[in-house]
Amino acid sequence: MTEWNGDRLDEFRERVDDGFANVDKRFEQVDKPFEQVDRQFEKVDEKFQQVDQRFDQLDRKIDAGFSRLDTKIDEALSRIDGKFLALNNRFDGFYRVLFQGTVALVVGVLGLLGFLIGIKA
Repeated sequence: MTEWNGDRLDEFRERVDDGFANVDKRFEQVDKPFEQVDRQFEKVDEKFQQVDQRFDQLDRKIDAGFSRLDTKIDEALSRIDGKFLALNNRFDGFYRVLFQGTVALVVGVLGLLGFLIGIKA
């Protein structure tokens, strides 16, 4: 048939509409499993949010623990620094006495040597 008449066009349109209706039904059948997958992904997202919250809590606990540890270390170092300062002062006193004793000994030996030279002369 080389010419299309109105009835033939109407029949063709109905067949095309029926074909698209079948395609729509098939897409609905395909979409149903994806809707289930979407719901499952929503559940997974909720779980990840809970995991993120727990990690945030853990981070806060760790940060608080490190903060307390830093404070204790700073306190301990300040006490150690105070003890080292006292120890340094003691060593300084020891070196001062040692130096003064050495100077006194050298002066005494030089005085004795001068006295002996004076007697001999």
